[in-house]
Amino acid sequence: MVKISYDLGVIIINMDMLLILKFLISLALGALIGIERERKQEGAEFAGIRTFILIALMGTLSAYMSKDLPYFWLLSFSGVVVLVGLSYLISTRKNGDVGITTEIAAFLTFILGLLCFTDEGMLLAPILAIILTTILAVKPHLHQFAHQVSEKELLNTLKFLIIAFVILPLLPDEAIGPLAVFNPFQIWLMVVFISAISFTGYILMKFIGPEKGLGVTGVVGGLVSSTAVVTSMAARVKESQFLMKAAVFAATVASSMMFLRILFEVSVINPLLLPHLSAPMIVMGVLGILLGIIIWKRAEIRQMDADLQLENPFSLKPALIFGALFLAILFLSKIANMYLGSSGVYLASIISGVADVDAITISMALLAPETIPHNTAVTAITLAAISNTFFKFLIALFLGTRKFARNIGIIFLIIIIAGIISVLVL
Repeated sequence: MVKISYDLGVIIINMDMLLILKFLISLALGALIGIERERKQEGAEFAGIRTFILIALMGTLSAYMSKDLPYFWLLSFSGVVVLVGLSYLISTRKNGDVGITTEIAAFLTFILGLLCFTDEGMLLAPILAIILTTILAVKPHLHQFAHQVSEKELLNTLKFLIIAFVILPLLPDEAIGPLAVFNPFQIWLMVVFISAISFTGYILMKFIGPEKGLGVTGVVGGLVSSTAVVTSMAARVKESQFLMKAAVFAATVASSMMFLRILFEVSVINPLLLPHLSAPMIVMGVLGILLGIIIWKRAEIRQMDADLQLENPFSLKPALIFGALFLAILFLSKIANMYLGSSGVYLASIISGVADVDAITISMALLAPETIPHNTAVTAITLAAISNTFFKFLIALFLGTRKFARNIGIIFLIIIIAGIISVLVL
């Protein structure tokens, strides 16, 4: 009897501790949002940290009370709506400010408080609160970014999003045609995936701006198109030899980011390749970045306008081109493997790597291990990356100066040798 009472007491204590934890999380989230609002709207009647803490607490308390009093949370939320609405009317009449960001944040804070009371919600609420606070905190940057987006970029993005998220679910998810490599859903899903990676870098570049530094140009530009960065740097060194080392740095870092991008793509599509592919991609990527940093430290000029022209990856034309290229490489790789074996796959990788390293990377990741062995896929992806790197050297040679090409060539040669050794040894 004593044991049963003891166990029951432990259960009750654990339940109480969980309940207290939920309320503490709610208070913390309210404080986080409240601090941001008070810093941004100092002196306003409705913006303080205490108000947001109380709103979050009211949400959690309302959820707790709703266990015995159904829909008590709805009554509480109605009260919050009334109070926030009255505060908004008073502030607009007094200050003439018709913005409703803080009021919307207050409603969301109440809902986050409600979420904190549930077991799943107490894990989700902090994530949403951090996202909400971040959105509130970067207001000036968001407005600046919105003004930088052209009407053409917006329309291109909308067209692609419609095709990606409206038409994509309607496409058949089955292999059709010869060799069973044409799967409409899979092909277009890969197009969306690659475009999303490039678009992330494109947005960051628009948001941050290439004028913020060559480090940003190299890293972020490499996510979108390392070839575009090398082309841009080749043109800049023709203007002034003083920009040489800075341009070499940006081109090297952008090209090195390509290897890390390849690794990310494979980790999403076929993680089974990672144990074999990680070594060459990490070696080439990290080594390239380190060599770029060494060049950067010796640069006389470290600030310049990159004048980088990047095409919106969500525009329809490049998406369709990538889709067609991806499908062609799938056919070519499968036919080459059937008639020429691994050597045919390697030849196809070297050729296609010049045009688009993403397409061959995705193809190899999808074909392994059913169609081609893991080691063949890894070697093919590495050869494609090396082929693309050599192609960028040719861009530096023909579009830049001889000195720029020589510097890029030496660095790329070191990277390529390191990648080949890592494949053979590791």
